Amino acid sequence: MLLPHLLTSKLVQNSSKLLRVAKKVMPEKLQNLFVLHQLNRLAKDFLADGELDFLEGRVALVQLTDLSAHWYFTKASSRIVMLDSRPDAVDVTFSATVNAMVLMASQQVDPDTLFFNRDLSISGDTELGLEIKNLLDRFDLDLLDKPFRKILDAWSKQLLDNNWRDSHA
Repeated sequence: MLLPHLLTSKLVQNSSKLLRVAKKVMPEKLQNLFVLHQLNRLAKDFLADGELDFLEGRVALVQLTDLSAHWYFTKASSRIVMLDSRPDAVDVTFSATVNAMVLMASQQVDPDTLFFNRDLSISGDTELGLEIKNLLDRFDLDLLDKPFRKILDAWSKQLLDNNWRDSHA
């Protein structure tokens, strides 16, 4: 077990507050590098097979609503890249709380369930949004850095064990 149950429970309950503090003290460049590194690890095989070519020249915005955090992604050459500034146009936007994104990223709750329960919002080019959403369930989570994967698994388990909707408002 990564952390004792009580400590894990308290960390998950206060995750938004803790992440807001971390967001303020950790340089944005470092935050972005971490997110982008994990995403490119997951997407490596899809990029090699051309399955992400549909994202070339298109922009996807990911927003964490309770953190006021957002990232703009596109595909350039053979990598997913994060844009440094707001582009002229965004093709599709995914918005959710941190906890909803954790459940989706850990593949513990599928994006359709989150969407139909209004925990995930997808706006803009719905066809592009569906293509991206359909890839999420196909990611091999074993490609994530091991410490991050353990945290993601513990966090999502704790959310599900504690009826996460009661505390995500």
